[in-house]
Amino acid sequence: MTTLDLVYNPVSGSFSQQHLDRLVSALEAERFTVNPQPTRADGVTLTDRAELVCIHGGDGTLRDVVRALGDRAGYVPLCVAPSGTINLVARELDYPRKPREFARKLAQAWARGPETWVVAPLYRLGELPIVSCLSIGPDSHAVARVSGKLKKRIGRYAYVAAMMQQMREWPRQPMTVRGTTTDGMRFEEEAEAVIVSNAALYAGPFRLSPEAALNADSVELITVQHGTRLRIMALSLAAMLGLPVERFAKASVRSCRRVEFDRCVTPVQVDGDHMPDCAYAIAPAGIALRYVV
Repeated sequence: MTTLDLVYNPVSGSFSQQHLDRLVSALEAERFTVNPQPTRADGVTLTDRAELVCIHGGDGTLRDVVRALGDRAGYVPLCVAPSGTINLVARELDYPRKPREFARKLAQAWARGPETWVVAPLYRLGELPIVSCLSIGPDSHAVARVSGKLKKRIGRYAYVAAMMQQMREWPRQPMTVRGTTTDGMRFEEEAEAVIVSNAALYAGPFRLSPEAALNADSVELITVQHGTRLRIMALSLAAMLGLPVERFAKASVRSCRRVEFDRCVTPVQVDGDHMPDCAYAIAPAGIALRYVV
């Protein structure tokens, strides 16, 4: 029997106690010993005996688990049973949403062993893990406006509503972005909107850079020098239609090992959550997450 900590977010917009119960039953049927662990306002509590940690929530809950694991995050394997609003990591790894299908796929991957699992080099903003994405600019301002009650009622569409509200008060706060690309080149430029992808997808099933992937030892940096309403709308439309954002939104796209900001322009969005404060640099954490899939 494999011991599994099942971390779930009871205040997630799509949380269902009935779905959680079915998931526990499905995992137990596949011979996992399940320890349900609800998240709390002050963080995540894990047992010391789990061989595997399963996150039943969104990217923010996954980030909180990685943060709670600390240095152990490079050794304790993870999996994601989709439950959150957007679930970028779960989408990329193609985890099923139905409990029986998820438990069956997890059991098969566990039996195959770590040689087949996805290894994802971890990057951090200061000490904060980034499991999927980060943004600074109009997008992050919209995330900061999202109503928790509305998010629970309509899920991802709460972000659309917040962006529509944001159209009336459009922020344009330039910052200097500098860093090092994967080929060792240094760069520096001014930008009013910044997106950093540590996973293939962004804001749902959309891909901003063909190089973005969980298993890439880099982050994709997308910068827009003039973050006007029209330019950000062009960026969003290009992402939805699968068009090159460099051409249609005049964005710059780079694969980077390090990204620095000259100042912290708040608010900051990390893994779909509003962060009121931020550090000034994104860099490798020196460890890699292992997803059982």
